[in-house]
Amino acid sequence: MKWSLLVDRYLQDRRRLGYSLIIDGRILKGFAAFADAKNMTLPLSFPEVLEWANLAPSGSEIAISRRVAIVRALSLYLHTIDPSSPVIPTSKIGRTHRRLPPYIYSKEEMLACLSAAKNLLPAYGIRPLTIHTVLGLLASSGLRPGEAVRLRRDDVNLDSGTLTVNQSKNWNRRLVPLDKSAVECLQAYRSVRDLFEPLMQSSSFFLMDDGKGLNIRDADHAFNVIRREVGLQRKVNGRYPRLYDFRHTFVCRRVQSWYESGLDANLLIPELSRFIGHKKISDTY
Repeated sequence: MKWSLLVDRYLQDRRRLGYSLIIDGRILKGFAAFADAKNMTLPLSFPEVLEWANLAPSGSEIAISRRVAIVRALSLYLHTIDPSSPVIPTSKIGRTHRRLPPYIYSKEEMLACLSAAKNLLPAYGIRPLTIHTVLGLLASSGLRPGEAVRLRRDDVNLDSGTLTVNQSKNWNRRLVPLDKSAVECLQAYRSVRDLFEPLMQSSSFFLMDDGKGLNIRDADHAFNVIRREVGLQRKVNGRYPRLYDFRHTFVCRRVQSWYESGLDANLLIPELSRFIGHKKISDTY
């Protein structure tokens, strides 16, 4: 049987179980094309897998290890079909990812970003206010940027001062209580937002001037403009400061405030972990 057919069958079976495997599927199809071109036969051969893995475009150790890890999942599947087919041992897989230290914004840098957001174009559109409000929400709530831009009108309950975050990374649904000042800012934004006819018919809470809801691509682009404006156009730990670093800054400032208040941070970490949407407290640490 051709490897392309084996990979297709594997992906179909996994996707029936609810796995999307978009990136993994693309990579496995590349492996199948390589294997078919070399007329590879079953059982799976680790030296040939490694040969293909070393063809990763970046050539980095992490990229190579990721390729091996993805084919290992396929090897487990093949083993269920034919017990004589070997499973690639985890000992053969190197480091598959790295966690770069985040950029922690100073108070002055965050205020500068908020101020620069007001100067975005168009000057008389809703985009500057939208981005300004999103940045303030990220700074005050620790939401993931994707969670913020996906908020719908019905997700924002300013009477109770809570946000409903749907389909987040680890939870299908979670409630996020807001600080009073954040509620006031969102109320001010909503009052302006609803003046933009016919934009008020959109179900998205955060709007752009074309009447569509804000998306993460537009938010990232706007922040790139802001970053250049305020002089944050420098790489730290190999990358530029990001929107996501507002979340890291929120967490660090929260822990810092506990220490400054003489509180036991270890007793409060579980509460913080739930608040920011982690399922494993180890992720928060």
